[in-house]
Amino acid sequence: MVRLNYTELGQGRPIIILHGLFGSARNWQGIARSLGEKHHAITPDLRNHGQSPHANTMSYQDMANDVIAIADELKLNDIIIVGHSMGGKVAMTATLSDPGRFTALAVIDIAPVNYTHDFDVLIAAMNSLKLETIKNRTQAEEVLNKVIDDKGVIQLLLQNLVRSEGGFKWRINLQGIMANLNLIGQFPESLNNISCRLPTLFLGGSESDYLRSIHNPAIYEYFPAAEITMINGAGHWPHAEKPTEFLKHINSFINFV
Repeated sequence: MVRLNYTELGQGRPIIILHGLFGSARNWQGIARSLGEKHHAITPDLRNHGQSPHANTMSYQDMANDVIAIADELKLNDIIIVGHSMGGKVAMTATLSDPGRFTALAVIDIAPVNYTHDFDVLIAAMNSLKLETIKNRTQAEEVLNKVIDDKGVIQLLLQNLVRSEGGFKWRINLQGIMANLNLIGQFPESLNNISCRLPTLFLGGSESDYLRSIHNPAIYEYFPAAEITMINGAGHWPHAEKPTEFLKHINSFINFV
């Protein structure tokens, strides 16, 4: 178990919000501030991300256990758990493994299935940066722009670039993530034939390939009470691309459960 770094905002019913691969709690502070007006919003940095410790393993069960340890530490009850992408798989694993801890689940633009991915391309691009010679973020962005054609992804990656004594360094554990890429792309086989009947929202972007109708059978197999909703015009980051619509759906779900 890794003791995660986390931030807290507001008081009331607890909502744990989990970021995706290469992200951090920082990515969710705008949403957390809004939810924290009426609720107790907790945003952890998952292991190997943000300011949380680095670890060699990144199984979804390990990461779910890290999150459950926060619930233990803060003595949380009646928890709503929200997870985006990789964080969505962590949230699903937590509720399937220990459903009594939670009262509702919201999964953002991911399904309980195995995915093929190109994360190794992103890691190779990050490793290609000569951190000892880079003078500023603009220079780093120019290098990444030559191999990555998605400006949103580039900005996400650059949030992990921090100054050090020798210039810059990556805050995330690139080597640890690279060693676990296959696990991250999969959904745990150990959860096969387990279902969770908690109120569940799957909220995706209509322009994303991560949550499609072909995934519905797997969703309903694991989460029979699931509601599946799409945000028109949004891609894989609907909370960042369409924050007003995103919050409308999340608040409606929270108020219902």
